[in-house]
Amino acid sequence: MPFIPSLTILDRYLLRQFLGPFFLAVMGFTIIGIVDILFSLVDLTILSGIHIGVTVRLLFYKLPAVFILFFPMAVLFAIMLLLIRMAKDNEITVLRASGVHLLRIAIPLILIGLGISMIAFMVNDSVVPWANHQSEKLIQKEIERKPPPTIVDNVVFKDAKNRFFYIKKMDTVSHKMSHVIVFEDNGQYPRILQAEVGHWKNFTWILDKGRSYEFDSDGSLLFSTIFSTMMIHVDQDIQTYFSQQKTAREMDSKELEKRIKSLNKGGISTRALAVEYHLKKSIPAACFIFCLVGIAYCFSFVRSAKDWWGVILSICIAVLSVGFYFFIVAMSRALAKDGQLSPFIGAWLANSLYASIAGITIFYQVRKR
Repeated sequence: MPFIPSLTILDRYLLRQFLGPFFLAVMGFTIIGIVDILFSLVDLTILSGIHIGVTVRLLFYKLPAVFILFFPMAVLFAIMLLLIRMAKDNEITVLRASGVHLLRIAIPLILIGLGISMIAFMVNDSVVPWANHQSEKLIQKEIERKPPPTIVDNVVFKDAKNRFFYIKKMDTVSHKMSHVIVFEDNGQYPRILQAEVGHWKNFTWILDKGRSYEFDSDGSLLFSTIFSTMMIHVDQDIQTYFSQQKTAREMDSKELEKRIKSLNKGGISTRALAVEYHLKKSIPAACFIFCLVGIAYCFSFVRSAKDWWGVILSICIAVLSVGFYFFIVAMSRALAKDGQLSPFIGAWLANSLYASIAGITIFYQVRKR
């Protein structure tokens, strides 16, 4: 790579010393993270009688999501282990005495954290959705062995004619639907059908007690009509549409963004999907945030080879910070889905808070020392 030769001895040293603890932490945290998954898969293997090969494949598909979840903690662990060891071995003191500014030590580590965040985003946006989708298909095929997929409430799907269907509630026994919305985009004058009730039989939907809205190309309402009964022909049985639906964790950011735009055209709330869309970027960015946090803690509490209490204090605060970070993420995510925060703020609140505190602390320490 063209920028490698420009790295100084200090840069290469910090990179080598960081990568070892980082990969060790990733593997260690991953083993801890898959223990619960492994217990569930072993139970499925024994109780459901599935082949051991299916269990191994499921475990393989679960690994990318576990990796991404523990990347930020691995970055924090590696940064703190590196800086604490350098302080205990008086390497930071020697560098400072040689005229190396404290910021010169921090910058390569910050760039490493930024690079890992970019890698984490690419993995989270391509590998993780694919692995999650393959896992769901394998579960339906080999483990649940259900002929028709489960139908749930509040589901949106699209057919081959570029029509979007929303059903608030369904009764699979009587084949009845309630609060049905159909958005038809014919490229010129979109139409929205809204019905209180309906039912289906094979490839035909019968909508009752509804209203039809016609719009022009500018989105202005041309006219609306009330209908007592309307029949719609669909290409496939309704069970098939449900089987093709992907959840947010099975879609990459482009697919999710496209789904959000499509549903917005139909007037359907996409707040929950918007939160998940922003989380696909904020979770990988936590690698960079935790890199700043690790540098801030070590610069603040570990200054020399004799700062044993500083080492203990920084480790304890780091562990508490990790737990509090994910608490903020969970809380802000729930508040955003509930409408009390915007989706963007709900996804990035924890990162913004931690980045601000860590950035101010680093700036203060490099100015002070």
